[in-house]
Amino acid sequence: MPRPKGSKNKKKTEIILDPNALDEQIKAAEAEIETLTAALKVKKAELKKLVKDKAEAEKTAAEKKAEEDKAKLLEAVAASGKSIEEVLELLK
Repeated sequence: MPRPKGSKNKKKTEIILDPNALDEQIKAAEAEIETLTAALKVKKAELKKLVKDKAEAEKTAAEKKAEEDKAKLLEAVAASGKSIEEVLELLK
C-alpha cells in the first residue's frame, strides 16, 4: 500500500538560535513598544481635545439656534399685532 500524500516522515530542520541576535530583536521590540506608547498618548490627548471641542461647538450651535428661534417668535408676535399676554392666552 502506498504512503498517503503529506507523509509524516519528512526530515525536520533544526533552528539554531543565536542569543545575541535574540537580544537585539528583544531590544528593538521594546524600543518600538516605547515609541508606539508615546504616540498612543499623543493621539489620546488629541482625541480628548477634539471631543471637547466638538461638545463646545454643539453647545454654541444650540445656543445660536435658540436665539434665532426666539427672535423669529418675537417678530411673529410683533407682526400679529397682539400683545405677548394675548399670545400666551392663545397658547393655553
